[in-house]
Amino acid sequence: MGVLFVFEAVRMKDQGVSEFDIGLILGISSIVFIASSLFWGRLADRHGWHKRIVVWGTVGFAALCFYFAYCAEPWQFYIYGVLRSVFMPMIAGIMPAIAVKAHGTENQGSKFGVYRAFGSIGFILGTMGLPLVFNDIGVVAQASTAFLAGSLFLLGRLPPPEAHVERRAPLRIRNLDSQVKLFFVSMFFISMADPAVHGFFNAYARELGGSTRLLGLLSGMFGLVAFFFLPLMGKAIDRFRPSSVLIVSFVAQPLRVWVTSLLNDPEMLWIPILFHGVCWGGIEVAAIVYLSRRVEEGQKATVLSFYMADRMLGGFIGASLCGYVAEQSGYVTMFRVMAAASLVGALVYFLGVVRQRREERGLVVD
Repeated sequence: MGVLFVFEAVRMKDQGVSEFDIGLILGISSIVFIASSLFWGRLADRHGWHKRIVVWGTVGFAALCFYFAYCAEPWQFYIYGVLRSVFMPMIAGIMPAIAVKAHGTENQGSKFGVYRAFGSIGFILGTMGLPLVFNDIGVVAQASTAFLAGSLFLLGRLPPPEAHVERRAPLRIRNLDSQVKLFFVSMFFISMADPAVHGFFNAYARELGGSTRLLGLLSGMFGLVAFFFLPLMGKAIDRFRPSSVLIVSFVAQPLRVWVTSLLNDPEMLWIPILFHGVCWGGIEVAAIVYLSRRVEEGQKATVLSFYMADRMLGGFIGASLCGYVAEQSGYVTMFRVMAAASLVGALVYFLGVVRQRREERGLVVD
């Protein structure tokens, strides 16, 4: 999955697609992702089809990797963006629900952190290893299907979690508690910067003269940093409150984007990647564990689909804004605008958590 996630904007740029079209493609893809994520999450919880959905999503994603290699015109990339957002939530949105349930409640953060670290190993092999062998992004995408075939074999050996599902009332956003709603509001602003630190980050590296192999090394470094930090973030969650880890991660996001705007040498772009372990790693583990703990067993896939949809909504607005600002004012201005947007999310969450803790101590009387 990381191969497409990392190289899609670079591939579009290499094929002559404008920054505005890249932003629009990523934005439309985000909208489809929102609807798709909510659909698959509810379907999994309603019928207990978690494993079945992941298997078929993997088959579809494998076919998409081959199609991506042949895309050359903007309209072909628009089709790719839609299909990617149909298949990706079937994997990324449902697998965490399977993993959280399998890990149980004891040391849940540490166990989930280790699980995600294995994802980082795959990310490293896909985005750093394959570009060292194949210098063409299209061939790299096709070669990645070998990993998908391996995952299908392993998925087939998993016990079907649907056999243990208890039927629950459908989860509605209005039924979530105030702190979860606050988290979703904050996450929206934080997610606005996601296209800048991922897709447009690689396009910026290409703009500065970075080779495909350099992009692969930078992308592999994302996975390497995450590999070491994900278990640490999991241990931090078990020791402290998930909200404390989220505060640190949210504050690190605008710092990361701002630092990127200060660099004009592609060889130095490894510096903001050092924030990745805290920004993405902390959010990835803390958010999923936090949300899973606040709902009942048969509602985990649904609340995690809300989370994915919320991130994609922020990504839709962010990608469209990134594309427009980058084309009109350049990448540096784009990074600084998105740093300001993510700072809003960090402040909203920090102030909300501070208020909640004061109320818990009886310092605030409503």
